[in-house]
Amino acid sequence: MDLKSLSLFSSLSQKMNWLTERQKVLAQNVANANTPGYVPKDLKKISFKAQVDQSSAAGGLRMSTTNSRHMSGAGTGNAYDINIQEASVKMASPDGNAVNVEDELIKMSDTQMEYATATNLYRKHVSMLRTAIGKPK
Repeated sequence: MDLKSLSLFSSLSQKMNWLTERQKVLAQNVANANTPGYVPKDLKKISFKAQVDQSSAAGGLRMSTTNSRHMSGAGTGNAYDINIQEASVKMASPDGNAVNVEDELIKMSDTQMEYATATNLYRKHVSMLRTAIGKPK
């Protein structure tokens, strides 16, 4: 059984992929801190409410089935789209570079903490499944 077939694990995997891509974009911003005219980029923020509403409207929030006698269900789609956009610019340097290294490092730290949280949730739920089937750790 593939864990990604379970909606929780699929969502956590997608979230971790989104956070990985965001970390790459933020690292690119820091790398271009001295590039004249460079405008920092960031990934489009995720609205969980919008994703749930969109999935509900499309009929995507149904239970999954593992037996023909279970109620019918359907899996979820990709909840996290990766859309790179230019970040809001507070102030640019005289050469036109708008990267604020401190802000980028704060965003990178926040992204790392979110990734650690998602990883811990993933690990805890795998542990619960292993316990449920009688194979702890």
